[in-house]
Amino acid sequence: MSRQLAPSSDETTHSRFAVLGRQLPFFVAFGVMTVALLAWEEEGPGTPDAVLVGAAINLVATALAAAVPWQQLPRRVEGVVPLLDMLAIVCVLSVGARASVLLLLPVVWLARMGWGATVTAVLAGVVASMGVDIVRAFEVGALSITPDNAGRMFTVPAAIVAVASSLHLSEKRSAARRELLAGQSALVEEILEETALDRARLEGVLNTIDAGVAVLDPEGTVVVVNRALREASGGGFAVGSHLVDAAPRLFSADGTTPVDRERLAAVAGGEAIDRSVVWWEQAPDNRVAFSISTGRLPHEDGGGEGEGTVVALHDITDQLLALSERDDFVSSVSHELRTPLTSVTGYLDLAIDDPDLPAHVKGYLEVAERNAGRLRLLIDNLLGAARTASDAGSRADVDLTAVVEDVVESQSPRATDRDIEIAVSTTGTAVVRSDVGRLTQVVDNVVSNAVKYSHHGGHVDIEIRGSGSSVCLTVTDDGPGIPAADQAQLFSRFYRAPQVRHTSVQGTGLGLHISRQIVEALGGSISLASEPGRGTRVEVVLPCGGRR
Repeated sequence: MSRQLAPSSDETTHSRFAVLGRQLPFFVAFGVMTVALLAWEEEGPGTPDAVLVGAAINLVATALAAAVPWQQLPRRVEGVVPLLDMLAIVCVLSVGARASVLLLLPVVWLARMGWGATVTAVLAGVVASMGVDIVRAFEVGALSITPDNAGRMFTVPAAIVAVASSLHLSEKRSAARRELLAGQSALVEEILEETALDRARLEGVLNTIDAGVAVLDPEGTVVVVNRALREASGGGFAVGSHLVDAAPRLFSADGTTPVDRERLAAVAGGEAIDRSVVWWEQAPDNRVAFSISTGRLPHEDGGGEGEGTVVALHDITDQLLALSERDDFVSSVSHELRTPLTSVTGYLDLAIDDPDLPAHVKGYLEVAERNAGRLRLLIDNLLGAARTASDAGSRADVDLTAVVEDVVESQSPRATDRDIEIAVSTTGTAVVRSDVGRLTQVVDNVVSNAVKYSHHGGHVDIEIRGSGSSVCLTVTDDGPGIPAADQAQLFSRFYRAPQVRHTSVQGTGLGLHISRQIVEALGGSISLASEPGRGTRVEVVLPCGGRR
């Protein structure tokens, strides 16, 4: 990116007013001296003529300095004015006036105009100082050095050489510094312009995306906020506002638990959040759901604690409302199906128990009864899936070992039919804080899957380990395993792996989904690890009981 630099030092000092400003001190000093010489007339009858000539030359030089447009001429032409000043000094020196010291003013002027002008200043200054004495030496045939002319012969020329050399070197250094500063100033301006352009581009990008984005400094103050977040917050998020003040009415995913100011302060301080759901109450009758994620801005050198925090919010109100409506629909339909199905299964039981029923008809009815049972299981799973994740029942201390033993006993007939051995081991405390009904549902789902998918004659290992603040339940089978590509979807609703979808093993694809909802509502976690040909391992971690 090119940029026109500021005028150089030569351009700013080579102007009409600058030249006149350098000439005026000499004009005033020479004028005072001229008035004194004319008033006293100490140097004889020739004094007025030589002094008047010098005064006229000084006046002409001053007029040139004021009238000539120097900025339109080469810089060296400006040297005419100080040379005229030297000539005016020669005029007054010729009548014996002690004005040699005034030579330093035009010498200083010329010495600041470059190397050639410095040499000219030295030569012209020395000649002007010694010229009168040299001319007299030629006239009388001998050079006479007296106390009156010793200064003009030696002191003034030495001073001229010293001053001119020093000023020339100083001017060169000053010019180099000015050039360096001018280059640095231009570079800084270019960087500032590029930074402003980059910021404008960034704001343009941020303002075109649907997600709300804010950047906080290390103290939690908003320094950048895009249009989507400003509009979504009703102006609450603005540059200069603090995160704690910008979002004062936040609730957790259940919609009832307020998010306290300490948590917001922690987020403003850099605490990482990954797609956490919050409800923002912008008015008493207006709540908006957001998925919020935060991350630290890295230091420029890649280390340290970071330069601030990025907050991204996605409006998921419509998605959550759609999920709620879908769950309501599934729940309503399932309830409507359960009532007639209960009647159907009841009458099937009565019909099967009729002793006069022909054998082939009884077989038909038993098939219908089994399928009715499957349909009831499907409806129960649908109802369970429709319950919200926060509906984890009432909490109490529950012995996980007792729950596992009850589930193993209920699964024993199926395990015996397939010659599958179930082994249970317990280490440490097995008391968890949970709802016994919902916990039983989780354990039954996990254990029944292990029994259902194990090889004939295989084994299922159930291990309970209590340590510290949590209890871990691990269920391992020796079934065919699950490919890595399918494992990420196993906790989704209605998902069944392709390799078991068309087998005789029946299922709805809801068991693991419901189990994850219940476990997470209980404050725990559930994970699955599997490898084709080497079985599957499911791990459930729950908070330890015995505490309030």
